[in-house]
Amino acid sequence: MGKPRGLKTARKCVNHRRDQKWHDNDYKKAHLPSRWVKPFQGSSHAKGIVLEKVGVEAKQPNSAI
Repeated sequence: MGKPRGLKTARKCVNHRRDQKWHDNDYKKAHLPSRWVKPFQGSSHAKGIVLEKVGVEAKQPNSAI
């Protein structure tokens, strides 16, 4: 059949485009409300998620942990 064309097809074209966007995996990943999509979205200096804190001993003359 093809795409609807003409003066009075704007609503149909917009709605169809809106529906078809969700078939794009990148668009879907960016817009679904999933908590693991962008875990650092609001933070400015984040480098990673801390899973375990590891204490590293200092060298000889220092007594820090």
